[in-house]
Parts: sequence; structure tokens; C-alpha cells
Amino acid sequence: MTAMTPTDAAPTNQNTRPSFRRSRPADALRVAKKAAQASAITLAAAVLLLAMVGTATSASARTPGTFAASAKETLPPASFWPTSVTFTSALVGWALGDKRCASTTPSPQTCLSLERTADGGRSWTDETLPSSLVADADRDSSASFRAGSWLSIRFANAVDGWISGEVMASGPDGQAVAEPVLWSTHDGGGKWRPVRAPGVSSTLDLEAAAGHAYMLIQTADTVELETTAVIQDDWSQVRGLHLNLPAGGGELTGAIVLQADAGWLVEGNDRGTRGSARLTGGHWRDWTPPCADVGGTLAYPAASDRSYLAAVCVMGGFASPLSRHAPPGATLGSSWLYVSVNGGVTFSPVIQLGGRELTVGQVLATPAPGDIFVTRSTPQGASRLEASFDGGRHWSIVYDGTVNYLGFTTASQGVAILGEPSNHTAMIMTHDGGHSWARVSF
Repeated sequence: MTAMTPTDAAPTNQNTRPSFRRSRPADALRVAKKAAQASAITLAAAVLLLAMVGTATSASARTPGTFAASAKETLPPASFWPTSVTFTSALVGWALGDKRCASTTPSPQTCLSLERTADGGRSWTDETLPSSLVADADRDSSASFRAGSWLSIRFANAVDGWISGEVMASGPDGQAVAEPVLWSTHDGGGKWRPVRAPGVSSTLDLEAAAGHAYMLIQTADTVELETTAVIQDDWSQVRGLHLNLPAGGGELTGAIVLQADAGWLVEGNDRGTRGSARLTGGHWRDWTPPCADVGGTLAYPAASDRSYLAAVCVMGGFASPLSRHAPPGATLGSSWLYVSVNGGVTFSPVIQLGGRELTVGQVLATPAPGDIFVTRSTPQGASRLEASFDGGRHWSIVYDGTVNYLGFTTASQGVAILGEPSNHTAMIMTHDGGHSWARVSF
């Protein structure tokens, strides 16, 4: 496998978008703006997918993976709880999260923090964040909610990066409201500066590849895609796309998936996809997403290269009958793996994944064609990460626990965030394509 340079690759999200995002607990003083992890996607324990990097090689059938001995462990107390992570190479990465404050009296109990690695996650060092961003993020920190839970970090390369999301602020009536923020750095995190984003009510996703950054935003009355060259902060709207707000149901979520100069985006909620687009030839155009002809389920595709994409479709979608385009033998409400080998022009069903005993979530990653990672949950509430290394024919548990974020920097190296943002979170990494995982120490 030939490694891709940061300018050619879509760096490990982390998001991707996302990134690790969570809606806040219901509270009269909190205004929920997004829930990429918590929105009630039909029959899906929704998880943010991520754009994969690296030049993928053809995958042959392999022995099913085994999960690490640390699976099912209770996460112990730690000094740093990661909520978002981004790698631009196999060695260099950043993790945004929370640390115990030097003093926990008075609140907050945790403080926003940024860690950086230059050796592939073996060691991490503290990085400086703007004091005003830290103060804003920490304002709503408590024992039940982490300061960084509504913020995501993304780097396009070793020097150009962004922190986006929301912090709590005081509204006109004195109540707490969510306020969107966007900060950028162009020297590798040495200095951060705020970027004005007029009219933005929520940032759904921010990703970067091939010299450009893209930000999917919600305004008061629409959804827009913004873009800029990564070396500057000159955001402008991508015109001509039909992106829409949902008429009802759960909160709006969205994701951008990039592979070098190719890309895909989907936005919507538990009632289905509201808008989608595909990046080809340097231009974004309206696009028919994976599940359109079988109910229009909101499904984020994962991509291992410009051609190979995978997604999970629920037959029937929201309040729809079984489509005549459903796979033979499919039943209403069943979950199926769909794959495209032509860059998303067409998708074909591969195998049924969902049954009575398991609920299938989004495809989290496909680091190489044929290698596919999804989440499943049982009626008892147990969550696990499953993988297929033969195109979806056979599946095995590779991690038994709640995986809320997963991304691969190369076909062999990946990173995942475990746990809930309101409790303990932790990070695990793999160096064998996801067959085994080990805890990361900060």
C-alpha cells in the first residue's frame, strides 16, 4: 500500500464529524442543536462515520478478527477524556477532550484540553488552546457533561486545522443557549484564531482533503455547504445544491465523506435523507444517496477510495411500505448492507445485517475494499463493533463495547473513541486493520 500525502488524502476525522458529537441532556437551559450520535435514526444506533485515507488495496477473505482482552472493561478514571480525534499521517495526530481542572471548586470539574502525538499515539503532549475558547467550553462543564462534547477537531495536514462546534452562552433572556464557534490554525496549533461564521446556527460537519475544506452548516431556514482553501479562512457557499431542513422528527445531522478529490455528503434525520451531493471533477452536484429507492433511510456512506463505498439501508425507511426495489426476501424494517464499486453512481445490496436480536447502526469505516466495520446493539442495550474482512459475507466481533467514533488513517492503522461523553471516554487504536485493538494512554 502506497501512503498518501496529507494533500492527497482525507485525514482521519474524527466526525467526523465526524468527530464525536452528542446532543446535550434535555434541560430548559440547554438548546439542543445536533445529535450526530444520539439522533434517533430508524433502527440505527447512529454513529458518525469518517472519510478513510490511504490508497486501498484489494481485500481477500481473511480469518475473522478477535477483539482485545480489554473489551468489555470498565473504563477507569483517567486524566484526559477524548471526544474528537484527527490524524494527518500514521504518526501525527491531535485529540480534543477534557482534563480534570487544577481546582474543582468552584466548577467546572473538567476543562477543555488538546493533546498532540508525533509517534502514532504512543505518547501525547499538551497543546495550548485559546483562553477564551477554553473559558466558553468550560462554562457548561459539570460532572455529568464534558466541556468538549460539543466540539470537534479536524486537521487537513500538519499545519492547517479547525475546531468547530458549539459552546454555551447567555441568551437575551439570560437563559443558556448554544452558540456556534469556529477556530482555525495555520501553524500546526501554535496559534488559533476565531473565524466569523455569520448566520450559522449549527455546524453539522467539517472535513478537508486535496487542498480544500468543506463545512456543512445549518442556518435559520436552510442547510448550506461552505468551502475554503485549507491555507486560508475565506469561506463561501457552494451554490446549486438542494439541501433542506426536515419538516419534523429528530434533530438534523449530516456528514461529509472525502477521498482525495472525490466526496459525498448526506443530511437529514430519523425521517429520512433531506439532501445529498457528490463531488466529482472539482464540483459538487446533487446526488442520489444509497437508500433512495428502498425508503430513503438516512445513511452515511463510508468510502475506502474513490470507487468503493458501503452503507446500511433500512427497508421501508420512515413510514414507507416495502419498496419493489428491495432485495429478494427482504422484510419491512430489515437492515441491509449496500455497496458501490463505481463511486456511488449505483449501490447494490450485499447481505441482510439486521435481525430481531440485533440492531445495526451505520457503517463506521471501510479502510480497504471489502473490509467493513459496523456497530450493533442488542435489545439488552449492549453495543459492539463488528467487522467483515470478506466484503460482508462473514462477520466477527472485534470490540465488545460502545464505539462512538472510528476512523482509519491507513488501511492498517485506525483509531476509535469509546464510551459516553457524559461519562468516561477512552481511545483505542489498531495497527492490523482492525483485527485487534489496544488502549491509548495519555
